[in-house]
Amino acid sequence: MQRYSIFLKSVVFLVTLFVALPLIAKPKKVVEPTVEQLLQGLSESSPARWPQGMPFIYLNDRVDMTLMPEIPSEEADTLPQKGTIWHYDSMVSEEDWMGQELLQLRFLSPQGKAYRFSTGRPMTAVSDTTYRPVLTCMYPQNLITKVDEIFRARTLYILINDDRLTYPADTVSDQRHEKFVPVTIDSVSYGTEIAPLRFYFHNGEEAGWADTSLPNSRELSSAMPVGRFFSTTDPYQAHPDITPEIWQKIRWSQVQLDMTSEEVRLSWGRPSKVEKGASRSGMIELWYYSNNRILQFWDGRLSKMGIL
Repeated sequence: MQRYSIFLKSVVFLVTLFVALPLIAKPKKVVEPTVEQLLQGLSESSPARWPQGMPFIYLNDRVDMTLMPEIPSEEADTLPQKGTIWHYDSMVSEEDWMGQELLQLRFLSPQGKAYRFSTGRPMTAVSDTTYRPVLTCMYPQNLITKVDEIFRARTLYILINDDRLTYPADTVSDQRHEKFVPVTIDSVSYGTEIAPLRFYFHNGEEAGWADTSLPNSRELSSAMPVGRFFSTTDPYQAHPDITPEIWQKIRWSQVQLDMTSEEVRLSWGRPSKVEKGASRSGMIELWYYSNNRILQFWDGRLSKMGIL
């Protein structure tokens, strides 16, 4: 009886081990961080935290009108400035016509001339770490360097196929390229005033770039954050339930009635505005896009399309 009990326990142990081993040995699925997660914590800092000599990359061809020469009689620099390095020097004050001391930011051009940017804020804001100046003509070099370090040589998937992507080799105007193809990021450099980060990429022999900005940046509203250009995960694998017929529509930025809200988002991207409301028949959403396009969803399905 005792031997039988020992034998039974051994059998139970072996069966349990046989069932558990595949679960233990099964490798965990690697979840790629999103673009937003990779950029978490990166943002423009307040002038209160800028060290003297902090480098900025200039984004304009000419000296912007918001920068005034420190010596009024001195002519502004006339050499091309785009891509040159300017340096932050200090915070200075200037008295306005009412006698109020206003905060100004002093920069040095590559030619050694001093320029001032008027913040329009009182000198009491000198230690305000929440203040971000709207200085669109230049961008902190250290941010570009950090973004380049994060994405250089990384494989990303393109989420759009419109004129916000540039392919220098294109010979056909308004040519569209297929979305969701994997590309390798070659480098990240400076872009434009509206979109200060330029991502250079290639896919085989095809190469191009996209001008974008950091998530939650203070650039103009027409800028598009990098998370809307690229994904770190393959959308096809992330949405295995979408049919091949719908994928064909999505790849070429087309929508049709009865598409799900996620399918429409993959095709047209995120809307500029969303309005939600409830009715007796279900939940209604209105999605607004550029060019006055509007889509209506009923319980998560596209029910109407129109133009305002």
